[in-house]
Amino acid sequence: MSSESWSVFDVIGPVMVGPSSSHTAGAARIGYYARIINGQEPKEVKLLLHGSFGKVYKGHCTDKAIIGGLLGLLPHSDEIQNSAALAEKAGMAVEIRPSNLGATVHPNSVMIEMTNEDGSYHQVRAKSIGGGKIVIREIDKIDVHLDLSYSSLIVIFEKNQVSALDMINKVKKLDVQIVNFETSQYKDLTLVDVEIREHFSRDLILELEAIEGVKMARFLNHLSNYEQYAKNSSPSS
Repeated sequence: MSSESWSVFDVIGPVMVGPSSSHTAGAARIGYYARIINGQEPKEVKLLLHGSFGKVYKGHCTDKAIIGGLLGLLPHSDEIQNSAALAEKAGMAVEIRPSNLGATVHPNSVMIEMTNEDGSYHQVRAKSIGGGKIVIREIDKIDVHLDLSYSSLIVIFEKNQVSALDMINKVKKLDVQIVNFETSQYKDLTLVDVEIREHFSRDLILELEAIEGVKMARFLNHLSNYEQYAKNSSPSS
């Protein structure tokens, strides 16, 4: 989804550890959101770096930035430079592989494949479009277009057991302003994305996860304030 909204970060750029807003700050943000979508810190990670991501990742610290995000580090954290050592200390095995994800895929893109200690698996494909901004294009093989201009509620469910309308109605009960919503499908799964101007709460996620047929419920709150986002959106919160 796209938005006409602008913030001060669109003008002066994000607070970040360099050297590049696209290859470093955007990459860290991709990793951070991928961690939230995964629901926990992964134990095994494959980074399939596409286009310029795959060509210059060493010089621009793209790999370190993504790993840092997966560890829960925000784009302005100095610890991003040490993310490889931090991942090893955390027991996170990382494989980095320059890859061709297809002719239509944006050159600053990565596919992140995450395997967890309990055997669960998730994958996220996203692109960095400049100024620290990103767009998530795929979650577990389901096509999406999340530019994260607003807070997004992501729910994946079996389409014969739950409806998108059920999800939207639950959000409406929260007395929040729904900006937009979108659905997409892959095989027997449906993904619904509901965008609001406010921040989603953990209570809603727990309620949705308890519904039979729901495979995943995540909130990706707007990154309007790094510290507030880290406090409210951490997988462990």
